[in-house]
Amino acid sequence: MNRLESLKRTISHIVSGNVLPQEIIIVDQTQDETIIEATQAFLKKQCIKCIYLHQEQPSLTKARNYGMDWVSSDLVIQMDDDVDICINTLSTIIDIFSNNNVAMLAGINEGYNSKPQSFLGYLFWKKNWFKRKIGHVTLSMYGRFPTHIDSITDTEWAMGFFSVYRTFLIRKWNLKWDEHLINYAYPEDLDFSYSYYKYAKQEGFKCVMSNRVIVKHNVTQEWRIPSQKHTRMIILNREYLRYKHHGNNFISKLATEWADYGEFLRRYLKHEAPNDLREAVKEKKTRIKEIRKGNIFC
Repeated sequence: MNRLESLKRTISHIVSGNVLPQEIIIVDQTQDETIIEATQAFLKKQCIKCIYLHQEQPSLTKARNYGMDWVSSDLVIQMDDDVDICINTLSTIIDIFSNNNVAMLAGINEGYNSKPQSFLGYLFWKKNWFKRKIGHVTLSMYGRFPTHIDSITDTEWAMGFFSVYRTFLIRKWNLKWDEHLINYAYPEDLDFSYSYYKYAKQEGFKCVMSNRVIVKHNVTQEWRIPSQKHTRMIILNREYLRYKHHGNNFISKLATEWADYGEFLRRYLKHEAPNDLREAVKEKKTRIKEIRKGNIFC
């Protein structure tokens, strides 16, 4: 957390709910002493228990691991500091988790609509046709939403802006957010939630998303051409995750190469900086042993 006004708005939504959480844990990464003091003063005025933690090094994975050490409730909601929830969000979560087989719940962003299913997405293995009706992770390490979301729809992953886990399972499996991943939340969330899903599946638990749990993530939805830095993060992080989850699996390696080729063609045809992607893929191949060990960025 490093945006005080966003935090105030988020907490105002939480305390306005028909059910209050046992505690709110805030991990603050700002270096501005004025903001730190203002945040602490604001939290002291709240009607529920707020645990304030400060972290010197900006890192979402470190922040989530740090915050997780302080969790004392049965369920933990991982939530960004710029999310609005509904008055019944927490009571709905409690209702869904009353089914003891549910281990993870992925929140849905307000305004989400299933996009038309692109044939090219399936052709280049960026989507899985056979899993299109559930949230799924492809062999090329893309997290994908289902074609339709019902009150209970299975999923293999969750976006980190709002996701719910059973605390005892995280601790039982000794799961951590991977601190090799930095600067880009998508692969960090994909890695943790997919790892959690795989453990849950082995033990007979369900991981789901629901159209009953819709939140508003207050970030721009406007499409922008990825910057050179962003493109580099996408390619290198995906190779690290691909190897972490699939090792030397030939089909996974082929799927990743084919997906990268498809993305290059798309960018080339749309004039969206295809050379940035080509340079990132070149770096991946040059440094692949380092990347797979976790030395993702020089």
